[in-house]
Amino acid sequence: MAKTTLKIEGMMCEGCVKNVKESLEKVEGVTSVDVNLKKGTAAVEHSGTADEKLIAAVVDAGFRASVKRGLFS
Repeated sequence: MAKTTLKIEGMMCEGCVKNVKESLEKVEGVTSVDVNLKKGTAAVEHSGTADEKLIAAVVDAGFRASVKRGLFS
């Protein structure tokens, strides 16, 4: 199982969190999603799903996303 942390920009409320979570859960291969409003991140467990597919799901939900790399990304 792979894990990717996405930096999400534009989330303002729990409704935003729900939209991001639901969009990511629909991506093929995603097994779990944990979205953190305060940190502006989404931790996604998946079976090797391409980062581009995860980012596209967030963008389709109306937010900006990038892969968070390292401790200070």
